Order: sequence, then C-alpha cells, then structure tokens
Amino acid sequence: MPPEFVLAWITSSVENKPSLTNGGHVVFVKHPTRGWEIPGGHLEAGESPEQALLREVLEETGLHVSIIEWNKEYYQKGWVASVVTTEKPHQNSWQVNDSKVEEIRWWGSVPPVITWTEQEFIDLDNWYSNL
Repeated sequence: MPPEFVLAWITSSVENKPSLTNGGHVVFVKHPTRGWEIPGGHLEAGESPEQALLREVLEETGLHVSIIEWNKEYYQKGWVASVVTTEKPHQNSWQVNDSKVEEIRWWGSVPPVITWTEQEFIDLDNWYSNL
C-alpha cells in the first residue's frame, strides 16, 4: 500500500559526520505557518513514492537528491526517506519559487518548531544514525 505523503531527511554525501548528534547537518524548509519542517508532500495521481519525493524536494529546496533508504514505519500514512545531496552544508539560507517555502537552511541541530515536535526530528535523526 503506497503512502499518502512522503518526507525527506536530507544530508550531504560529502559530510564525514552526517547525523545531527555527530556534528552533521540536515536541510529544513520554513513553511509560512507551520514553521521549520523537512521537505515533502502528498503523492499526485499516478506518482510513485520515489517520484513524489524527488519532485517535492526539487520544488521545495532546488536540490537534486538520491534516495538511500525508506522508513515506512514512523508515520502511519507517510514514508520518510533518507536522502543525500552532493551540496556541502553552509551557513547561508536560500529561497525557491514556492509560496509554501519562506526559507531553506542547513541546520546542525533541531530548529525551532511550531507544528512539528522536537522529538519527531530527534527520532528521525536517531533512525538515520542507525542506518
């Protein structure tokens, strides 16, 4: 059964310590009302989870990524993919032409949350660390 939505835990393939607990960085996007979150969205008609994830990440971050592994258990109706990009983490934020994304940034810790919980991001980071 395919998921209703997909999410991306984006790390850099050039980092030696990819998890947040080991000095790594993850890409987060800032939604106008929900605040900082990981990129993702709902599947469109006829789309595979992989196609939806790659489309959503490109739309919301401008990044090209490669899927490493899926976590199909964490959310009841959605899947989270561990994905990598060849872009190096940096201090600057950037923007894309998407009204649902105010800012994109590499974070070395869990960003301030509004809708999401800090525990969700800690759990996903722990999952990623154990891949």
